[in-house]
Amino acid sequence: MLKRESRILGLSGTTVDGEIIIASVVFRGSLWLDGVAAAIIPMTEEEYQVGIANLVKNSKQFSQLHAIVISKRLTLNWPLSLRGLARGVKLPVIATYGHSHQISRSRGTERFALSVSGGHITASAAGTDRDQAEKLYAIGCRPHNEVPEAVRIADLFVEELRRSLSRNFSTRNPK
Repeated sequence: MLKRESRILGLSGTTVDGEIIIASVVFRGSLWLDGVAAAIIPMTEEEYQVGIANLVKNSKQFSQLHAIVISKRLTLNWPLSLRGLARGVKLPVIATYGHSHQISRSRGTERFALSVSGGHITASAAGTDRDQAEKLYAIGCRPHNEVPEAVRIADLFVEELRRSLSRNFSTRNPK
């Protein structure tokens, strides 16, 4: 049963110096920040999938999570298997359409339109149906926003990590 305080984990990512930086943020609905974590993962498809699953499973709030929502920023050079991630963590996984071309299309992954904050978005999902995904978005989004707070903050966090690490890499490796 979903409540206003249901925990949603937002995932975002970027690359720096040949490695993938993944950030996860847990929010209780759209109300309270509940946890933050990050990982640096080597750029191989297998380690990428396993690294994301491990980051989610190692969250202190893992046993209380209701779903994972993936940011548009997590667009990388290989497909992300929503079904594989959903199976690996045993949670629903939802990704907005902005990067669905990077999501491997397999059985068990659905694509549908969601009504969110008066607007419409297209999402791909595994482990959930359209009604459940729409309810999760309604819980996770602030009024008049189509992005769940967990994802919005994960995007901000990963961007700051990218800036900071880019400065550190350029300082350590002057050209």
